Amino acid sequence: MNDWEIEELVIEVAAHLEGYRPLVRSGHPTYLLGPADARLVVHPVWNQRGRIRVLGIYPDGSRGTLPDLRRHEITVTAARGAKFVAKRIERRLLPDYRRDLLACCERLATKATENGRRAEIVETLVELLPVASLTENEREAVVRWRLGGASGSFAVHGDATSTIEIHAADRELTERVAYAVQQRSM
Repeated sequence: MNDWEIEELVIEVAAHLEGYRPLVRSGHPTYLLGPADARLVVHPVWNQRGRIRVLGIYPDGSRGTLPDLRRHEITVTAARGAKFVAKRIERRLLPDYRRDLLACCERLATKATENGRRAEIVETLVELLPVASLTENEREAVVRWRLGGASGSFAVHGDATSTIEIHAADRELTERVAYAVQQRSM
């Protein structure tokens, strides 16, 4: 099948899948876009004339962030028509894909919430300790500081749990830091 045949088929299939619409752009893969950020990409199977591959896609970047996500794809004979293809997608692909897509979106939302909480705590620490240095990666942020003879580090992990080390600080500084962190983590 060539590109324009795939595009025509996807337009027709979308008419038979409730809530889905085609996304056809010249020179790009052809998609079926559905509810709850569902995206199905449709390709010809290069070594099997007349067959197409329909692949359920997760939101951008989630495969790298959540590598345990299952792959959802089917192959279908396109020659049987758009209605047949739509029924196969509905029966063989969508049930598991919808379930896993929902779980993926929930995990991404939880991760965004955790990252927001971590950013708030880090912001508080950097404001409180203006001579601090910040090192961040996907899973944690580490704030290191030195104030006179006192020094320390705060490792704020993905779930907003913290590891705090304070060396040679007076009681007032220690209490201010602990209070600020406690207020932001609530």
